Amino acid sequence: MTTPLPPLSCFRAFEATARHLSFTLAAEEMNVTQSAVSQQVRTLEDKLGQALFERKPKGLTLTDSGRRLMPFAASAISELIRGTEMFLVPRGLETVSVSCTTSFAQLWLVPELKNFNTVHPHIAIQIKSTLWPDDYLSRKADVEIHFGRSAQLDPRSKLLMPIQFVPVCAPALSGPVAGLDDLLKLPLIETVGALYGWSRWTGQFGISKRPTPAFSVDSMILALKMAINGLGVALVSPVLCHDALRRGQILKMFNLPTLVEDCYYFSVIGPAADRFAVKTFCDWLECVAKSHQG
Repeated sequence: MTTPLPPLSCFRAFEATARHLSFTLAAEEMNVTQSAVSQQVRTLEDKLGQALFERKPKGLTLTDSGRRLMPFAASAISELIRGTEMFLVPRGLETVSVSCTTSFAQLWLVPELKNFNTVHPHIAIQIKSTLWPDDYLSRKADVEIHFGRSAQLDPRSKLLMPIQFVPVCAPALSGPVAGLDDLLKLPLIETVGALYGWSRWTGQFGISKRPTPAFSVDSMILALKMAINGLGVALVSPVLCHDALRRGQILKMFNLPTLVEDCYYFSVIGPAADRFAVKTFCDWLECVAKSHQG
């Protein structure tokens, strides 16, 4: 059975008064009258059956009960403020919400956003990441970034960038790999649910035997992390792992051409297309994507 609590406004009035040790200053902070704050504190004292302040001619002091309650009230109100701030956008900012897979967000979009924020500090980006493409249906956003085929997507979708997949592994794991036979002897990392896996990759080279992965994960992020840690060979897009390649954490084992019909596309949802901030973000998105292809 839950304990009945006094109204939250009473705790707010108490916490503000306890910080200032003044009904007047607490009232100014809360934008209410002094009598309203005094009444809220009195209501809280009546509910608790304890005096929280000693009211003296020269001001207020906390009683022992008030001192015991203060850290709890301050902590609770602070947490509520933090929770509320997650949903608020500072004045002067316009928000653009972007829906994409978690892998794309972490491996490609987030590393690039610092440059966008530097040039467009007045536009706040809200990322709604999803693990599976089907989750887009429940994560409405201004801009949606998809991986798939144009025939499967909204006709208004625009090509962002084509994708190839290559096998990568940590330098220590690569060793002497002369061909596909050597590669397939190494532990393979499969991304379950991905549109492009080991069977499809080896099949284009005429290998009919289905590869048996040593590890299975549910995101490209995990596949890449395992490859970096030397656990095996992962099939990833060089576009998405360019940072790890640049740092030398992984190496391309082959630069064989891959027949991938799936690409990254983006689409703008409904009336968001008319907003200046959305247009600005989409122009930037296309520009950065082209730089990666070059």
